[in-house]
Amino acid sequence: MEKIGNVSAGVQESTQDILDIRAKSKTSAQADANGLITGYAFRNSDTISNDLEIPASENCVMAGPITVSATLTVNGTLVIV
Repeated sequence: MEKIGNVSAGVQESTQDILDIRAKSKTSAQADANGLITGYAFRNSDTISNDLEIPASENCVMAGPITVSATLTVNGTLVIV
């Protein structure tokens, strides 16, 4: 996807494989193949059914309980509350 101009609201690809979610000309969150990247509250599914890797350079928090039916690789930090 090619960015044309400044998107004030909507979704745009900012870098390869990263989507910016924008409102009022500000990026409020980003998303990649593993989910939402944000500094705000979020929702998560109670089942991990696709392979998920948390790299050493990242932290992840999930609200539980969580059922894992795929490969979960944690090289960083995972906290389930």
